Amino acid sequence: MSVPVGYLHREPPVDPELIARLEERIGHALPDRYRDYLLEQDGGQLDENDRGVDSIFSLGGTSRCVGTWESLDTYRDRVPPWLLPVADDGAGNLFGISLRPGDRGSVWFWDHEGQADDGLPPAEDNVTPVGESWVEFLDGLTPG
Repeated sequence: MSVPVGYLHREPPVDPELIARLEERIGHALPDRYRDYLLEQDGGQLDENDRGVDSIFSLGGTSRCVGTWESLDTYRDRVPPWLLPVADDGAGNLFGISLRPGDRGSVWFWDHEGQADDGLPPAEDNVTPVGESWVEFLDGLTPG
């Protein structure tokens, strides 16, 4: 899978065992297109682009890339439970993949400015769709 925007740093493919561990932890199978991406490369840091995507999280948790496991812990009670954080913009906002049956695999932008106050369930009015699938989302990025 090629991305129109270059990578400053690109991680090698993920070990399928880590994908199985992630699926067990989140209680869902990963959408096929995101799974395929991880099997080609395990995230990385992107060049500047029009959506502001900075890092795609690494399941392997390398020191050069934000780790998926860390993001799951950090955002557990802050993002809706149906949203799997997979990337960030470097300014506290996230890009996530829907795990809901109705729009499974679609990509969403989570704006940290609109998150719910501590102790309240995660808000959903700060989450907007940005792609029908992981591949469509990545293919739609342009240098910026």
